[in-house]
Amino acid sequence: MLVRNRFLLWFGAKHSGKTTAAAKLAQRACAEGFTVAGLLAPSVYLNGELMGFDALDLRNKTRARLADRKTNGNKIERFAFTAAGLKLGSAALSPASTKSAELIIVDEFGPLEIHGGGWRKNVDSLLTSTNALILLVIRQELAEQVQQLYANVPSRKLSASEPESIDEVLTILRSHRGY
Repeated sequence: MLVRNRFLLWFGAKHSGKTTAAAKLAQRACAEGFTVAGLLAPSVYLNGELMGFDALDLRNKTRARLADRKTNGNKIERFAFTAAGLKLGSAALSPASTKSAELIIVDEFGPLEIHGGGWRKNVDSLLTSTNALILLVIRQELAEQVQQLYANVPSRKLSASEPESIDEVLTILRSHRGY
């Protein structure tokens, strides 16, 4: 039996352009005729300062604020998730939204997911319900933990900062189609 790579860890340092690279990958995959679903979480800046993240559904292109940085006077504190962003993200990763997708992107799979929250249930469900290529956008320092978490799933790590990584994903997609 041939074991296919169907689980990719798209890694890079914090704020290194992982989401931007994943967006380029999604655009190129769509341009080649692949069906792409899932979620991107692009950064939101105000006056050069990171203020939050949006949730972008790759299938229907809807967008909502996923998280806002809270402030207390002049002090900037942690991010807080929004109900609208979490709802959009869950919908983007649902069986209905990912049905017939060939590539599903999950941005970002981080500490929250490692501990069972966030998009974890969605990813666990996708692993048993789809034959699509699943690409998790993760911070470099979490790659080993994610591999251990999903040790029973054949996976491959790809650096989001390497331009050839996009070509590698497209090659995998083509091989899944049998070209």
